[in-house]
Formats: sequence, C-alpha cells, structure tokens
Amino acid sequence: MVNREKQTAVLKRAQQERKEQKRQKVFQAIQELQKAREPLTFPGIAQTAGVSVSYLYKWPQIKDYIQTLRDDQKFKSHQQPHQEGNHSLKTLHEVARKRIVSLEGELKTVKHENMQLRGYVAEIYELRDECQRLKQKIKDLTTQGTSKNVIPLKPLDSPDQSQQSLRDIPEPFVEAISRLGIKIGVRLQREIQKHDPKQVGLAIAAFEQYRSKTVVSNPGGCLLAMIREGAEPNIPHESVISEPNEFDCWYAEAIRVGFCLDIPKNLLGTVGNEFQVKVLAPEKPGGYRPLAWREAREMMES
Repeated sequence: MVNREKQTAVLKRAQQERKEQKRQKVFQAIQELQKAREPLTFPGIAQTAGVSVSYLYKWPQIKDYIQTLRDDQKFKSHQQPHQEGNHSLKTLHEVARKRIVSLEGELKTVKHENMQLRGYVAEIYELRDECQRLKQKIKDLTTQGTSKNVIPLKPLDSPDQSQQSLRDIPEPFVEAISRLGIKIGVRLQREIQKHDPKQVGLAIAAFEQYRSKTVVSNPGGCLLAMIREGAEPNIPHESVISEPNEFDCWYAEAIRVGFCLDIPKNLLGTVGNEFQVKVLAPEKPGGYRPLAWREAREMMES
C-alpha cells in the first residue's frame, strides 16, 4: 500500500511538471510571435509551442490570456503606433479579472464538495459509534449466554430509550427534521443537545435554504455538519443598511491584525441588518466564532 501511494505521488508530480513545461512553451511561443509581429492565432501558437489546439482551449486561464492578447492586438492595429504594449496595465487587469471569475467558480465547486465530504465524515463517525455500541451489546449478550438459563434478546434500541432521547429535543426541531426526511440518529441527537436551541434553528433553516438550491447526497451528515459549524441562512445583502465605509475600514484593519478571517465582503452572512464576521477563536469548532460586526468591533477595541 505504501509503495502504491509513493508511485501515485510520483506520477502526479511528473504530470504536474509536464503540464508546467507545456504552459511555459505556450508563453514562449506567444513572445516569439509578438517579436516577429505575427498575428496571434490559436493554430499559430499551438504550432510554435508544439502542442495541440485543443490543449489551448482546455485550460481557461491560457485560453483567456490568448484571447485577451488577440483582442488587444486587433485594437492596437487601428490605433497610433505609440499605443500601449502587449503587457500593459489594461491587458493585465483584464487577464486578472477573468482569472478572478474563474477562481470564484472553482471556489464555489470546492465549497460544495467540501460540504458533501463533511457530511460523509459525520456519517462515518456516527456509524463508528453505532458499531462500538453493537459490539459491546454482543459482548454482554455472549457473556450472559454462558449460563444455563435462556436470556431473551431485547431490541438494541427499545422504544422507551428512543422516546426518551427524542423528548430531550424540542418538538419543533423534531418535526422540522422529520419533514426534511432525515432520521434523527444518535449522533445528530447529541449534536443538537450540545448547542443553543436558537443556533440549531438557524442551522436547520440554513440547511433548508442550501438544499433548495443544491442536490445533497447525504442530508443527515450535511445537517450535522451545519449544526456543528453554526451555519446560518443567507440574507440578501440589499437589506444591509449599515454604513459601508465604516464597516469596510474596520474590517480591513481587523483582517490585517489577524482578528478576523479574511473572507470577501460579498460572501459574508448578515445578522439583522449587519454583516456577520468570523472572529478567530482556536478553542471553537472550526477555529472561529461568528459575530455581528459591531459586536466584534467592541470586542476588538476592548
């Protein structure tokens, strides 16, 4: 198994090196064509770089960069000779803008995959606890079975125990979770009991909002992860009426001194009509504590 992992790592590293070499060849080919004052076309760049045209279209950042240079070249052909160079601030800004759009799409995909993986991990832990409990139950039954008396087997979870566990959970939560088609297992019960009821209600609302826009393959695990992390439903930023300049100045300083997590403003949730920031708190699950920004500012100043 170790050798297989090492081989996989070597193959991945070699593949990454080949990819980087091809990328460098493409940039060198572009520079050669620019020096020769040749038109920048995908076939021409591919032939000079020794790669296929499909390779140029395969990678969005390379394709966007070439397309930007082509547009800039066409624009300059209609201008005076003293126009901007191939790598002007305008061109670099356009490439950076398109790169940001591409990265935002990748970030959204990664967040979705990360949420699913957290659900799977939560489910694995729940199954592990259930297996340990069953092993202990089997051991107890086996030990008792050595006597001559026949001992009747009882259900692993008697109705009384199940009802007692559910009675510890507020009835609205039981109804809301059942309405979502999620079984309230042992691990989910424990997680609900560990948190403030208001926070649990917000997490359930956040899960309903998330599932209305996304296909969730493991609803129980996803809800468990949201309750543990203190998830809250998103509120459109149009309703935020706090002073933007005041918040922006404070938020930039809070990030600079390491008081808050560096999260883009457009991705922040809201509490009432205020932005909600994530204050660093190593002792908390996830390493942060969500707070309304004015409350966080008072904490930072104190």
